[in-house]
Amino acid sequence: MAERMAYIDFKLRFTGIINRSDLNEMFGLAEAAASKMLSRYSELCPNNMSYNRKLRANAINKETFVPLIDIDAETALGMLANGFNKNKLIDRPMLPYSRIGKIANQLDVESVAKITRAMACGYAIGTCYLSENSNDHDERTILPLALLFDGKTWIFRAFCKKNTEQGIFKNFNFSRATAVIEKTDDLRKPQEELSQDKMWNTQVPLLLVPHRDRNETEVDTIKADFGFNDENKLIITERAALIWMLTRQWFIDDRTEDEIEKENKLIEKNKMKPRYFKFDLTNKDMVKVVIDSLK
Repeated sequence: MAERMAYIDFKLRFTGIINRSDLNEMFGLAEAAASKMLSRYSELCPNNMSYNRKLRANAINKETFVPLIDIDAETALGMLANGFNKNKLIDRPMLPYSRIGKIANQLDVESVAKITRAMACGYAIGTCYLSENSNDHDERTILPLALLFDGKTWIFRAFCKKNTEQGIFKNFNFSRATAVIEKTDDLRKPQEELSQDKMWNTQVPLLLVPHRDRNETEVDTIKADFGFNDENKLIITERAALIWMLTRQWFIDDRTEDEIEKENKLIEKNKMKPRYFKFDLTNKDMVKVVIDSLK
């Protein structure tokens, strides 16, 4: 019973809606049993949800919603990405565990809930986004589309209406989205759907080899860490929209020979330390051509 109540509460808060079919898929409940669970939740939290005829679902009452369970934003995002897990709520790992470098309250759970509800229900948010590439922090209208996690930062893919006349698909950090408001009347249009995002939907092969500057011991370590095959190279595929993130995270050298020569001259002139790379991207020309064709 407690797990089912927690699931209903979680689903309402972070997706905005809950149906009997959700309980059937999650717990295998028949229609009558699912209805009973929803009624029980309404008894416990009478102001949290009501039936929405337009959505044909039980929907969150945003103004009066009081969470039944206490959950932090990172845990919620993890379960939205990987599935509801009651063990995440009680924080009882099966083996000793610690999260390295966790920053308390990095993500505002209410802002995250507004963004994920908009993502699930197909409408826009307004936010004053703290971009690192611009000083323009005025409100912009964004349509959230998908969740991303790079091992450290939670990100969402979205269609942004502000940057160009036609709009553009971009990645946004959850932590930089401030003053979030839900624009439930601004629904996603066909051209704003994730299916229309060419950079997201195009998979690009990356051919990686240990970087030329790494010594034999370093090469062996890299090969062990990343599961290289017997051919001494690693072939992976990644969404075109995420390659720049992977390049930075995995220390992949995608510079052209001209760029390498210019950088080496600058390093020698200023007696700088060369940048560290783990991998050489051997098919960089092909990758560039593909990405340029999608922009």
